[in-house]
Amino acid sequence: MSGTRLPPNPWLADHVIFFTSRWMLWGATLLWLLVQGALNATYSWVLLAALGVNALAVALAQPYVRIVRRNPAILTIDIVYGVALILLSGGWDSPFLLYACSSLVLPALLYGWRGGVMGGLTFVTINLSGLWATGAPPADQLLTGAVSGATLALIMIMPPLFGGLVAPLIELLRDYVEHRRTPPRRPQERPDTRPRRAAPPDAPLLPRDSVGNRSLSRDASEPSPVIQATRIRTAEHGADELRRLLFAPFSTADVELGAAIDVLASRFNQHTGISVRVTQMGRARQVRYAQRQLLVRLTQEALLNVQQHAHASSVTVTLRYDASSVVLLIQDDGIGLLDGTYERPGWRTLRTMQYRLAEHDGRLDVFELDGGGVTVRASLPLD
Repeated sequence: MSGTRLPPNPWLADHVIFFTSRWMLWGATLLWLLVQGALNATYSWVLLAALGVNALAVALAQPYVRIVRRNPAILTIDIVYGVALILLSGGWDSPFLLYACSSLVLPALLYGWRGGVMGGLTFVTINLSGLWATGAPPADQLLTGAVSGATLALIMIMPPLFGGLVAPLIELLRDYVEHRRTPPRRPQERPDTRPRRAAPPDAPLLPRDSVGNRSLSRDASEPSPVIQATRIRTAEHGADELRRLLFAPFSTADVELGAAIDVLASRFNQHTGISVRVTQMGRARQVRYAQRQLLVRLTQEALLNVQQHAHASSVTVTLRYDASSVVLLIQDDGIGLLDGTYERPGWRTLRTMQYRLAEHDGRLDVFELDGGGVTVRASLPLD
């Protein structure tokens, strides 16, 4: 029976979060100025300029995100825009620092917490350079007492901290929303058809619980809690080693998609002993760098899931090139989805990949096979 798969929530797509965060932080800045009674003419003009940029972000968010995926250096333009608002609104005394940090949301969404931290450090570097160029270097401001050490620390620490927290918070939000969207499925109870022996008339009765079932003692063959905990720690250690192996850099940065999948399959087989068969169908086509990275990442995460959850003995990876698309199939012969779906806490990576593929007009399907096992199917359109 195939698992129920809900379509990605459009309100949690990267481009929607990108412009929504701008509006939220813009509103928070406006509210702060109103509460403090500090809404002067300069701040009003900066707010109006930011308002226009926000409206433009809503209209162009999706194509902008696609362009940035191809050329991440464009993210620097957004950071420069945030720094410019700070310089135009008072420099050290600007109340627009929080809104300017909205330029760090997209790096965090695209490249995780590391991207957010690196974007924050870039923000601090450009900001301090801009303040120095406008005649307000940090050293002079501190010596003259125009700026306190707390203000300098806030300006230097807040952007990388903000950027580092965005990605995990967004993932928690997505997990919560998807968990609420997917109703819990109760496992079907199968009637016990085994023949029962009648107890002797003089046999003592076993205690019954609240629903009338006999309380049975622990099976002697069941592992003790200590043994179970040891097995869990061993499995986690093996998963960490496999993750380091699968995510190790390739010999060349611009490795071809089929060759990258061959390398991952070989690494997985050597570490786990699970046989992997890789098949390529159709003539290899040119795949954009961002698309290739997506499919490589999906292969890495799917193989990790096989090692951690599937208890499989073999895996089949099929890379198929069609006239206008590329399709990746990863199939195992394991135990399948325990509750019929991967839309549940603990499987956040596949849900994240679902959003990433949707940003590229692609699709992710995860379903069970009639004979057992799980199939992960990803498709992406080619230019």
